[in-house]
Amino acid sequence: MRRLFQLFLLVLGLQLTFGQTKTKLYYEVSKTRDTITYFADNPEIFPVSISFSEKPILENMRFERPFQNRYVLNSETVKNKIISFVLMNKSKKWGVKLMPSYRTFVGDLTVSAYDKDYVYDLPFKKGQTFELYQGYNGTFSHQNENALDFIMPEGTEILAAREGKVIGMVQHNKSGCATVKCADLGNYIKILHSDGTIADYFHLQHNGAKVKLGQEIQKGELIGLSGNTGWSNGPHLHFVSYLPSDSAEERGRKTIKTLFKTDQMPKGEYLQAKAKYYKNY
Repeated sequence: MRRLFQLFLLVLGLQLTFGQTKTKLYYEVSKTRDTITYFADNPEIFPVSISFSEKPILENMRFERPFQNRYVLNSETVKNKIISFVLMNKSKKWGVKLMPSYRTFVGDLTVSAYDKDYVYDLPFKKGQTFELYQGYNGTFSHQNENALDFIMPEGTEILAAREGKVIGMVQHNKSGCATVKCADLGNYIKILHSDGTIADYFHLQHNGAKVKLGQEIQKGELIGLSGNTGWSNGPHLHFVSYLPSDSAEERGRKTIKTLFKTDQMPKGEYLQAKAKYYKNY
């Protein structure tokens, strides 16, 4: 059994990697000393997905059930069972030759069917008009990304375009610039929707958040103040809705187009770059 422990400690130290969550992956050995089970704890206030790079390689051990490359952990849960390895023949050499690396993602990777017909509100107050500087697949910073940039003065009140739960927030940054070197300096609010999609409201003002982590917010509720932090060539609000993705091409998320209620199209339309949008509701 000592050899088993030594092997697993080595594998854990060399192969496993973590994403930007506090998820903890660990194993336990059964009292009968013939089964090893991996568990995961998710202390976050949102679901977390684990994506393994490949299938574990075993020697004289079997999978208790078919191995999946993806596992979804509900928020604030402990001891979520991932997989068990069972010893087959005690008289023969056995062990785990390879425990694959993994990544963690905010949200549920298994969601593919979301509410494509949901109509979002414009993320600003009634009576205001703002130009959409950059639309879907824009040439400045939206290449291959379904995101929107509204030109607006710093300090403009930002309203939730859709109801949901605040699952992420940064508001300590004070600066920005028009190059990618400032990409990590943006303030933002991240909201999880009921269908598994997530919306980011980006480039907010320093200390511009008006909500708290874990707060359930309603459509049209004040959530923050616009700013000019991060990768930005002028004061604006960057809005993007997406699903988490472990595809290498999608770089961690699959951005989606969203319908918005406008004065011209109350049942919803896709916003267009260079157009100005007035909110009459």
